Amino acid sequence: MKEKEAKTKFQPLQVTRSPVACSPQKNLTGSIRIARDIAADIYNTIQRWNTLHISGAQFVKMIAVEKAVDPKKYSPALEELTTNLYEVVQNLKSIEGQFRIFKTQIRALEKVDKNSETLFLSLNMDGIANLIENIVDAYLEEFKVKELVLENIAHSRTKDEVMFFAACWTLQAHISSGINLKLETLLLDTGHRKVS
Repeated sequence: MKEKEAKTKFQPLQVTRSPVACSPQKNLTGSIRIARDIAADIYNTIQRWNTLHISGAQFVKMIAVEKAVDPKKYSPALEELTTNLYEVVQNLKSIEGQFRIFKTQIRALEKVDKNSETLFLSLNMDGIANLIENIVDAYLEEFKVKELVLENIAHSRTKDEVMFFAACWTLQAHISSGINLKLETLLLDTGHRKVS
């Protein structure tokens, strides 16, 4: 009797097929295509961000080493390292502009496509827009930190200040594991990652 009850309580999960999976040639059109393209663009932009972040972290580390010798001294090497960090931040600034465009595009698409049906696996347009906005907002906040580090690290008066700014750059506190999970959710839902 208990075995029969257990069988009736659990039902197999039925996953809806994504339009991406249903389309043999992967030729999507309309809002679905635009949303999927924005998701891909965000992922590619984040990869460029990560490359610049790592490059900047190396400059920040070298600035910290230079300032550790004499925190109050401004050497030509420090000026060169700060200039290199400035170039990294300028490249991040262009990425920040792209993030703002993605946010505007997805919100405009959401207003045009008022359909509340699921677009891919589980998310409707509103859900995709919210995910993208959360991801983009985290990177926009992190960009402010990068600018703050650039403006202050070379002028730090103590080793503790220098280490604080170096940690701020490296840690990326606004880009948490939750944001990375949202990015993976977006990629899975839009068909850029395979559901295993």
